[in-house]
Amino acid sequence: MRSMHLSEGAGELRIAVRLLGVLQEACGGVERLEVEIRRGESLLDLLRRLPARLRNRVLVDGGVAPDLLILVDGVELSCLGPAERVRLEGAREIVLIPVIHGG
Repeated sequence: MRSMHLSEGAGELRIAVRLLGVLQEACGGVERLEVEIRRGESLLDLLRRLPARLRNRVLVDGGVAPDLLILVDGVELSCLGPAERVRLEGAREIVLIPVIHGG
C-alpha cells in the first residue's frame, strides 16, 4: 500500500485518509494519506490541506463535491453535519469514496 504523510508545521493530531477508486489516481496511486491537524479543526480544514490535484476533485465551490461520500470513523458525513462543523478530535480515519453511477 502506497502512503503519504502531509504535515504543515506542528500538528497535534494525525488522521489517516483512505482514498478509493479514481481518487487514488488523482493522488498518483497513493492509497492512504496521513494528515496532521490542530485541535478544533474541521473536516473541511483537513480537505483543504490535501494535495492540489486531489483537493480539486473533492472540493467544489468551497464545499464537498456532490459525487463524493465521506466516512469519518465509519459514519457517513450526512449523518454528522456540514464538513465545516465536523470537528476531528478523536477521529482516526477518513475514507473518501467517489460515487460513480450511470443510467
